[in-house]
Amino acid sequence: MDRGRRLAGRLEWTTVRIALRACLILALLLAGFRVGRAYDRDETVLTVQVSSADHEMEEGYFSLGDSATVLVKPGSDLYRFLARQRGRKVKIQLQESSGPELSRLER
Repeated sequence: MDRGRRLAGRLEWTTVRIALRACLILALLLAGFRVGRAYDRDETVLTVQVSSADHEMEEGYFSLGDSATVLVKPGSDLYRFLARQRGRKVKIQLQESSGPELSRLER
């Protein structure tokens, strides 16, 4: 009889440990999904070094670190900003526009 109680006690302990592990895994998965959703916004922030050779700058090409190259219209505000920042690091934030906007064609 003493042996039967020990086996029953071990079985209960094993069941409790399995249940606790399952709860812990479930809690960690839910926490991971929650953290993932916090960063699932329609935006990103890049800290990059602006670079461009002289002939590229004349045409409006600028490299933004290793991750992007942009083409901007020479003479525009963005072009003047990037030309001033050549060789420096800048922080760029890209995010979804809050609402629909109409484009204007200038002649």
